[in-house]
Amino acid sequence: MHPDFPPAARDGSAVLSRPARSTSRLVGIDLARFLAVVGMMAAHLMPPSGYPGHVAWVSRTVDGNASTLFAVLGGVSVVLASRSALARGEVAAARWATATRGVLVVLLGATLALGPANVVVVLVYFGVTLVCAVPFLRVRPGWLLGWAGLLAVVGPVVNVAVRASLDVEGEGGGLGWVELVDPLVPLRAVFLTGTYPVVTWLVYVLVGMALAKVLLAAREAGTDRRFLVRVLAGGAALVAGSLVLSTVVYEAAGRAAALAAYPTSTAEQVDLLVSESGWGAPLDTGWWAFALQTPHTGAPLDVLRGVGVALVVISAMLLLAGALPGWALRVVEPLRAAGAAPLTVYTLHVLGVGVTGLAIDALVEAGGFTEVPWWYLGPRILALHVACAVAVGVVLAALGRRGPLETAVSAASRRTGAWAAGLGRRA
Repeated sequence: MHPDFPPAARDGSAVLSRPARSTSRLVGIDLARFLAVVGMMAAHLMPPSGYPGHVAWVSRTVDGNASTLFAVLGGVSVVLASRSALARGEVAAARWATATRGVLVVLLGATLALGPANVVVVLVYFGVTLVCAVPFLRVRPGWLLGWAGLLAVVGPVVNVAVRASLDVEGEGGGLGWVELVDPLVPLRAVFLTGTYPVVTWLVYVLVGMALAKVLLAAREAGTDRRFLVRVLAGGAALVAGSLVLSTVVYEAAGRAAALAAYPTSTAEQVDLLVSESGWGAPLDTGWWAFALQTPHTGAPLDVLRGVGVALVVISAMLLLAGALPGWALRVVEPLRAAGAAPLTVYTLHVLGVGVTGLAIDALVEAGGFTEVPWWYLGPRILALHVACAVAVGVVLAALGRRGPLETAVSAASRRTGAWAAGLGRRA
């Protein structure tokens, strides 16, 4: 199972949450977060391949794209949350606040991962990625993209080589507290051998940071709409290019190379292998595995497709929010409020999936079942989770509040940042 969320930025939340006309385009960031939440829920709750009721186009849409969208939005949040402190020259405060966010996300993720393994909780990986983003807070957008490109090329090579040397396909899962019994396993899992390795996720976060920095500069210059149109077109080109190139390479020579690498497999089995989600690294050490856009493999074309989808969604939501009249922004305010509380909504979602997972385990122990219950997998349970997310948004919008977990994380990061700023002033 898949994805996650980035915690909404405290520093940028005032800009992101007010439906006022002057800030409406950044309201689109929260709307994009809401779409990522829905995509994550679909990845978890719709029947996977091989199950009755599997919908192929849903899997193709959300697998490897919802999680990437969250990660890119996480990079946007890092910039929005740190920009005020950096503008005041309080570099240490920005760094400590960002690191605090990451650590708190890790602690929550390790706790959530103790539940039933129906969902591979991404929070530990994401939290460590936030900590790893700290050295990049003051890096210019061009250099951020340069580092992201280097990681996108080198990362999968190192990743698959390490996994081959250890003879592991993927390990660590959600990285709950129980995995800390052998510290070496979660350490290498979080960076390389896990489901959402930092070596790949940092690419997405750096892209999001670059996007946010250029967007904020464009807003100051009054050219943000033109910039977003270019981002939308560029993202669409990345998606189309990665899909076409992957298909051409696979049909021309990749399938034959894969069959040679797996001589006991049929062509149909190989086609299924490359069409479904991976476990955080290219499917094989052969060249063909690096030339595919198979979701959740971190191969270069997988990264390009995921980044492209994220750029399309984010720019489209920003353009939409900028075009909506005031009354329409008020209508979508519950969706925006839910998108601004991704940590809270995600936690409730994981807990809900855990409860139904326990119920399924009980049914299996009692003798099993003849068909998958609607409350475990399928469009009806997905609709229920989405409705609950919207209900959370309605409550938060009515109260004018942020999500409780977002409030707690932001408060702790502000205190840490203030402490670091105080040390700087006294030094």
